[in-house]
Amino acid sequence: MAHTWAAGSAAITEEIYSTVKKIKWEWTSGTGQTVVADCTTTNFYSGKALYCVTVPGTDTPSDNYDVTILDKDNIDVLDGRGMNRDATSTETITEGSLGTIANTQLELNIAAAGSANTGVVYLYVR
Repeated sequence: MAHTWAAGSAAITEEIYSTVKKIKWEWTSGTGQTVVADCTTTNFYSGKALYCVTVPGTDTPSDNYDVTILDKDNIDVLDGRGMNRDATSTETITEGSLGTIANTQLELNIAAAGSANTGVVYLYVR
């Protein structure tokens, strides 16, 4: 019997404060799968990624869930540092570990988070 899984989703908030841009993805993983889909920003971004914060939600994701933020060339702006996030603790990635962004929309991907779990990812760009 074939299964039909419901895709996860995210609400995206994009804000610009002078020279700093803040992107917030409030995500829910899919039912029966662990990948979030349709999480691409409306705006195009250029600059240096300054700071990334991952916050587990009330429905905590599975431990060691993975976060990537991809540009239009499928390059991870987090440079692999969003892997193996903690299920119960807020974690940060600082500027020295993050990449550069050049005229691109950004797509959030969440994997291995379990079914119907939640979290928030913040990315700051200058």
